[in-house]
Amino acid sequence: MIQDKKIALLIDAENITSKYGSIIFREVAKYGTATYRRIYGDFVNSRNINWTQADFSKFSLTPVQQYSYTVGKNSSDITMVIDAMDILYSGNVDMFCIVTSDSDYTKLVTRLREAGLSIIGMGETKTPRALKAACEKFIPLDSIYKTENSEKNKNSKAEKTVKTTEKESEVPAAESKKRVKKQKDEAKAAESEQVKEEKTEQENEADAATPIEDIIATICNTILPDLETDSGWANLADVGNRLTKLYSDFDARTYGYDKLSRLVRDRKEFEVDKKPGENHTSIYYIRLREKPKK
Repeated sequence: MIQDKKIALLIDAENITSKYGSIIFREVAKYGTATYRRIYGDFVNSRNINWTQADFSKFSLTPVQQYSYTVGKNSSDITMVIDAMDILYSGNVDMFCIVTSDSDYTKLVTRLREAGLSIIGMGETKTPRALKAACEKFIPLDSIYKTENSEKNKNSKAEKTVKTTEKESEVPAAESKKRVKKQKDEAKAAESEQVKEEKTEQENEADAATPIEDIIATICNTILPDLETDSGWANLADVGNRLTKLYSDFDARTYGYDKLSRLVRDRKEFEVDKKPGENHTSIYYIRLREKPKK
């Protein structure tokens, strides 16, 4: 990623909740510095907004109050558009980051892109494809949030298991067995419920995100033939960059992986090779797995 870009970060508070605040700023930091940090909405009357003064202070956000003059209309749309155009003509930024799931901003994103600026979009996976496609890169906030919470839950369960084991050593064997059985039954029920919820979420996301099989087919049939060397290997970073250009909404976290390298390693279509890079980094290479000869 290119660093030290000046970024105008504009957030639609009526469409994006504050629980994504930390993720938004962490993702923005990968591209540069948010010199403009504005958040739009009717903070006085709207019941759909959960951003508070504490959030504004925490993230150094400038709230832009826009009263709703008509019931049922998103009041912040036109205000954000006007501000975005003012910022564009000021010439003080290199990139815009528009945070919303509202397709009404598609025309704004298209106009900013036509002006030659890079556009990063952030929103939930339900965001209409037109808005995703208009962005140079679209980041699915809910997928990242879900992945991070899943990791936290795993760590929490591991800690509880250790504490339970320690406590069991302090109680009689019979009582310990009963307690263990009860905990297993509760864990099994909770796991079953979680699987149902995750399945529903995955089905909903599948409707909004590019199907994983389309991504894999594109890598196999389009990207690797173009990037591979004589040995058949291609740099995975180059593959990822090409994917982003073809699918602006592509993000490994949408499919349950924190990195592209983990995603392709799980696929039977590919072989993955890891080599040491500079400053203790790793470079990954990928190629199509040879089919067994008949």
